[in-house]
Amino acid sequence: MPKDLTEPFSDNWTYLRAELLWLDRVLSLAIARQRKDTQVVERLAKTRADRVTSHWWKGLVSLEGEISSDSPADHPRRQTSSAKGNFQQQMTAKIQASQEQGIWLSLPRLQARLQLSEFEKNLVVMALAPEVSRRYGKIYDYLQEVEQIGSQGLPTVDLVLRLLCRNDSEWRSARQRLADRSVLHRYHLLELQPSSVEAFLAHPVKLAPPLVNYLLADQPDQEQLEALLQPVPAQAAPLAQLTYWSSSREADPWPQIVLPLPLLAKLQHLCDRVRLTTQIEALWNPSNDLGESRGSLVLLSGASGSGKTTVARAIAQVLQRPLAQVDLRLHPPDQQAHLLQEIGRQAPPLLLLEAAEVLLGRTRVSDASELHRFFQQRRSTAGITLLTTHHIAAIAPSWRQLMTCLELPLPDEAGRLRLWQQAFPATIAVADDLDWQRLARRFRLSGGKIRELAREATIYALADRSPVTLAHILQARQLLAK
Repeated sequence: MPKDLTEPFSDNWTYLRAELLWLDRVLSLAIARQRKDTQVVERLAKTRADRVTSHWWKGLVSLEGEISSDSPADHPRRQTSSAKGNFQQQMTAKIQASQEQGIWLSLPRLQARLQLSEFEKNLVVMALAPEVSRRYGKIYDYLQEVEQIGSQGLPTVDLVLRLLCRNDSEWRSARQRLADRSVLHRYHLLELQPSSVEAFLAHPVKLAPPLVNYLLADQPDQEQLEALLQPVPAQAAPLAQLTYWSSSREADPWPQIVLPLPLLAKLQHLCDRVRLTTQIEALWNPSNDLGESRGSLVLLSGASGSGKTTVARAIAQVLQRPLAQVDLRLHPPDQQAHLLQEIGRQAPPLLLLEAAEVLLGRTRVSDASELHRFFQQRRSTAGITLLTTHHIAAIAPSWRQLMTCLELPLPDEAGRLRLWQQAFPATIAVADDLDWQRLARRFRLSGGKIRELAREATIYALADRSPVTLAHILQARQLLAK
């Protein structure tokens, strides 16, 4: 749709109605499919056990109304995606036109502010619907086969995953995001209600009341959005937790890392410092009576997708040690002292602090003495403390002087060629005539973006039951374009 002919949404409610119409179509397809399956079961089942066990093999309901089989090889051929594509393009154009005219749309603004994925945005729509009409709660109960009186009328984790995930890979990724990584959950905007059933999939999903009020406001604005994202009071917030990542693979990860050779050499040397600490101390300074540092502080800077987290995990893989990860953006200022103390208590040899500007930014008024004590402790511990930021200038010079600063550049054409060629696992069929050089030359992308495109292109290829082609990659590029 040409930009100059696109009419904006008249207000926030008109936009929400469009999203709910999309949800109506998804639910209609799911209901039709469930009714058909139920008829088949009732016709063939001879015992109650037959009815109970008849659904395990049925796949997930896709947004196109088809079954997304657990096995990609069994996925039926997609008939057409033009209708879906046209709808998404129209929604994107109307949202952009609304923003250009200063019309505040609550959910798109929230999505941009928190960088929500498409799955997380659609999850919000599903969870918001029962707050608009009880009809949605009744439909959710029907699809979840809830029979008891007094049901909550909320979608469960299972139903959300069934309706919004198109294949097994998306299902696993979305489940993990809901379980421990969702930004909505970390900001206490999403409540996974307690369930009498222990299975995580049985937990009902509910939006926090402040988020509902913001989404349904007649005239939401920036002030309301920022108020929604204010840190939770310390007494109500959970204790600081470290997330640990570990790899069981022993293969050398460095050949898969696309970075300039001098930078790779510095990263390998950091690993050698940790790996050979005991041997070096025995030879160089057995008593360590000079108080020499045993740990390294390293600041990794680079654009989103440049490989900062990948480098951290490669180091963990080389050293075969777990990597403690902390996203500093998820810890409000009044919890940061507690966070530093918790890290000091656990003393992980490998630590990744993401968004270092939260603690060390130019404009941040931090407790310098507390931070100095923290870094002194980290330097006295044999290991590596990695801090990341998008822009090195965001870190105050006084803190940069304490660290080894390494900038991860975006890949050049030769680097992008390597990234494209290794983006698809060996299990994924790729067309023999795929022009890798053209991809590397045409799209100036980060490694993270290339992997994201490859994943989406694979979904298109599996749906078409064909090898991955350039057309699939271009489809993925259009889908992810913002």
